[in-house]
Amino acid sequence: MKDEIISPLYDFAFSQIFGSQRNIANTRAFLKALLDIPESDYDQLTIVNPILKRRSRHDKMSVVDLKLSTKSGRVIHIELQVDKQSNMRSRIMYYAARLLSDQLNWGKDYGELRQVISIVICDHVLLDEEASYINAYEMRNRGNKSFTDLMQIVILELPKLPEAEDSGVWPWLKFFTCKSKEEFDMLASKYPELEGAVYCAKRMSLRKFWRQFWFEVQIRQMDARARQQQINIDLAESRAKGFAEGRSEGHAAGHTEGFAVGRAEEKYSIAKKMKDRGRSLSEIVEDTGLSAEEVEKL
Repeated sequence: MKDEIISPLYDFAFSQIFGSQRNIANTRAFLKALLDIPESDYDQLTIVNPILKRRSRHDKMSVVDLKLSTKSGRVIHIELQVDKQSNMRSRIMYYAARLLSDQLNWGKDYGELRQVISIVICDHVLLDEEASYINAYEMRNRGNKSFTDLMQIVILELPKLPEAEDSGVWPWLKFFTCKSKEEFDMLASKYPELEGAVYCAKRMSLRKFWRQFWFEVQIRQMDARARQQQINIDLAESRAKGFAEGRSEGHAAGHTEGFAVGRAEEKYSIAKKMKDRGRSLSEIVEDTGLSAEEVEKL
């Protein structure tokens, strides 16, 4: 255990190494190796609130892994994605769009919008159609002419990382794949810009507190996966019941009305099961779309 290093791919480790203003030098070095933005923009690299604004109680509550602001007001969003999810592309677009729209309050002009760069580090293959481990996307036409640079998405896929260095960001991505003290030390000795990040990873691993925390995180992740599996089962059962009841109601009262009845009963059924399992009111409201008043009555 003494030679093991807590993986930077764990959320809490990632947040300590890159998501702390105290360790902003690590984040700055990583971004400089990856992005082509003015050097002066890093003079004021600040970690900001990762919670995306909710303009009404019906808006979806969303939290990004890491949100930063630069000197010019450019927004940089870094997301760490270990497990593969079928809706990941939609989620990335949603975050980028929200980070752009959240910049404008009442009375502000559209010209005040600043570029949003979303960086997604995947420990799985997200882009089956691409061979490269670095892929940057912007809004362009079919002739490759840029429409705007207000949104940029950069996908980094660790499984595609080659053995030999071939880019400035390669050492940083290699850092995410290290699993032993020897690997970290060899990387830091060859790339001095990674010394701070390696030091943070080793420092956490040496502390008994972090080792225990790491174990507890793994337990929580397993519990979360088990809860999600049960929710998926409940959702499938409720949908099947809802569709069946909706069809039945449809024959008697019209297809549209019957379907609506089935969908409503599905939501109430899911909400009731979530409430019985001790899920918070905010989680139930977010997952089902019901109002807080409707959930409290169940």
